[in-house]
Amino acid sequence: MAVLNRKPHRLSYLVSGSGYDDENGDYHPGSSEWKGAIPCDAVPAGKAEQREFEDGVVRSYSYTVYLPSDCHTFTIGDRVKINLIGEIEREFEVKGFHRYQLQCKIWV
Repeated sequence: MAVLNRKPHRLSYLVSGSGYDDENGDYHPGSSEWKGAIPCDAVPAGKAEQREFEDGVVRSYSYTVYLPSDCHTFTIGDRVKINLIGEIEREFEVKGFHRYQLQCKIWV
């Protein structure tokens, strides 16, 4: 009997620290690192679909990603990386995020 994995992919998000100016006035960029390995289901749109998002702007998206309801809160413009089946890794920009009662969705 086959077992179906409902969330076969893993999503990571980029956390960037802000840069600073030292006492000499030299700018030092902040550090960036990928965090999380959130189980998810990334469903391709088939073609570049368009949708109006919560900020009122119509954007094209390639994937709808289904996440657990207690996941990190994403904002438009965040960078995410999805590890697909077969060790394929893709990096996207978040186009929209919505938290439902039983799941969350992001559009990338």
